[in-house]
Amino acid sequence: MLSIMLEEFPFASLWNTGIFLFIAFAAVIYLFLLPQEKKHSWWKSVCFFLGLMVLFIATGSPINIIGRIQFSVHIIQVVLLCVIVPPLLLLGMKRTILDRALRNKWVTKIVSFLVKPYVSISVFFLTLYIYHHPPIFDKARVDLYGNYFYLLALFATALLLWIPIIRESDWTRTLIYHVVCIGMIVPLAGILLFSKEILYQAYTDLTTFTQALEVCLPAGAELSPQLVLQLLPFEPVAEQQLGGRILFASVLVVFTVSSIIKRQVIKKV
Repeated sequence: MLSIMLEEFPFASLWNTGIFLFIAFAAVIYLFLLPQEKKHSWWKSVCFFLGLMVLFIATGSPINIIGRIQFSVHIIQVVLLCVIVPPLLLLGMKRTILDRALRNKWVTKIVSFLVKPYVSISVFFLTLYIYHHPPIFDKARVDLYGNYFYLLALFATALLLWIPIIRESDWTRTLIYHVVCIGMIVPLAGILLFSKEILYQAYTDLTTFTQALEVCLPAGAELSPQLVLQLLPFEPVAEQQLGGRILFASVLVVFTVSSIIKRQVIKKV
């Protein structure tokens, strides 16, 4: 399947040059335009650039189209975007960016409210569940900009979700926060894992499936019916179940590792 896709889809559809240029621009600003900080260690820069690299993989690489063919790959995309990238970027971010952004008192008030633990958790998981509500998900998949809007919203709210973890200095509150985050993913993972019915028409309805792929093609380009049929050998229910397992396992592992690392950091303070 992958060999067929790589041969039939144009380079511009598989690799998003717009996202690549945006990420490259962010890297240039980080390296050359932001002031150097004495307390900014090399490992923080490594974290930031790893975050940028994974961000491009999640949004600008062929995984974006493969995720429209296999639901389990879409879940991998969500995990990368929401669970892997945010902590890497936040750990590597230079204080100068935050200091300048928070000079405005209204920005400070809004950010302070949004990063309250109960607010950040509520906003992120509400966004996640709304996006994966079947009618909304199916509609977003056939609208290129609509889908990117939801992914951007997920990413932005995921940043808010991770800020309390990184800045919290109390171990008990940190542990509770991690446990709540793991618990909040259980309903969605459970629905995907135990559902015996097809949830998303974007992976089963031929018309919707075709439209979801064609929005990634250059204007006016269409997929041949033969190619579409070749791209549909996957069992939708099995893909949903695999997606549920990947989602739960990824969140469980990452947040468990995060809590262990955070405990060691708090002990050293």
